[in-house]
Amino acid sequence: MSSVSYGLRLRLLVGTVVALSAISSVPAHAETPHSGISPLTCAGWSVDTVVSGLDEPENLEPDGAGGFYISGASSIVHVDENGRLQPVLSDLAAPRGMQLHNGILYFVAGPGLSQLDTRDGKVSAVTDMAAHGLLRLPNGDFLTTDVGVDFGSPSKGLTRYDPDTDAVEVNWSPVPRSEGLALSPDHSRVYTDDLFTGQVIEVPLADPDNWSAVATVPGAFPGLDDLTMSDAGMLYAAAHVEGSVYGIDPETGATCVIASGLSSGWTGPSSVRIGPSADGWALYVTVFDGTLRRLTPPPGVDLTPVTP
Repeated sequence: MSSVSYGLRLRLLVGTVVALSAISSVPAHAETPHSGISPLTCAGWSVDTVVSGLDEPENLEPDGAGGFYISGASSIVHVDENGRLQPVLSDLAAPRGMQLHNGILYFVAGPGLSQLDTRDGKVSAVTDMAAHGLLRLPNGDFLTTDVGVDFGSPSKGLTRYDPDTDAVEVNWSPVPRSEGLALSPDHSRVYTDDLFTGQVIEVPLADPDNWSAVATVPGAFPGLDDLTMSDAGMLYAAAHVEGSVYGIDPETGATCVIASGLSSGWTGPSSVRIGPSADGWALYVTVFDGTLRRLTPPPGVDLTPVTP
């Protein structure tokens, strides 16, 4: 979920979501057939609260030192490895996706992409580019999502920005709607999700027109909001409206709930990322009830994050 205005639209949409989902559920590209047994581990995940009192936490970005940057209704804060909160930026216009690279925190807010030098606090604009999710590719380009929920306004698909040429390519991949973004372990593909249909979409970087749906999360309206990927090739998605976190195997199309009851409806989970924990790696989830939760996997689950 992306802003107060978007939240208002979402609440209006919930009452008619069954009809909208039926209309929107036929993808432009057919879902990819799958076979085989999924290695997903669904049971045995534990949930605890890292910090509470956040202001509608929207997006999450690991700081590389056990903490996180968190964007909220109008601000970005930092949570260190001990759960201590520190303000970073305030009075922002609906900050959303973030990416940290070499001490520079890139973030989307209002009409554009900006950057914060976390070493000296300097903020500067990068480019005008409306966006929800944000992903920095290994070559330095950026991808952004546009869920396209404005009535009568078509989705702009995935947008790609080249900082070397300052070129913004809207609809670089013409996916129907999109929220989160995740990079595949081999860096050849990205994954995004469809808020309305619950579909998980795979986009080859070398052929972005040839996107395909690789899985569908069940339910009338789970409200997929954000997702992340492990180096083992498993996707994890926040189902905002349902109040759950799903594990998804893009190779087989298998899905399962790994955590439920995190708060639902408007106050549900909004972002999920992999970060360090006392026992290795864990999933961290921002929830619109103002909390940052930690999902610790059972033994044997490889949650090593994808290295960009």
